[in-house]
Amino acid sequence: MKTQEIFLYFLIIVLIVLIVYFITAKGDKRRITIINSDGKSVDIEAEMANDSATKAKGLMGRTSLGQNEGMLFTFPKAGKYGFWMFNTSIALDAIHFDENGTVVDIIAMEPCGLTNCSQYYPKTDSKYVLEVNVGFAKKNKIFIGKSKLKELP
Repeated sequence: MKTQEIFLYFLIIVLIVLIVYFITAKGDKRRITIINSDGKSVDIEAEMANDSATKAKGLMGRTSLGQNEGMLFTFPKAGKYGFWMFNTSIALDAIHFDENGTVVDIIAMEPCGLTNCSQYYPKTDSKYVLEVNVGFAKKNKIFIGKSKLKELP
């Protein structure tokens, strides 16, 4: 084989690997804005969990989450959807929103390994759930009934 052919094959393999990486690693992200209890905007860069596979995996296996990052779960209709922390090593706040985008519950969820994981259910129906670092809601003055999404996803 000529050197040029080897280089071409190598380049093709590298391109294929990069394409596969970007297709699988690049999740659907969206900037979510919450109007807090002071009327100020709080921006979060949220990965969107719109399909069953993404919802099932959630933030499993993550060892950290950026300060203003999270994952937004969307559901076709409001309900009391349960969350668990199986194989999740970071504590999270689950901020639950109703169909109008108003905060209806905030649950602090503790990390869990592979066994004895608690399930967390909201007190009232929610259509959207935003998982962020634990303490995020309190730090940013996001409170039940006093904060809401600026725009519905």
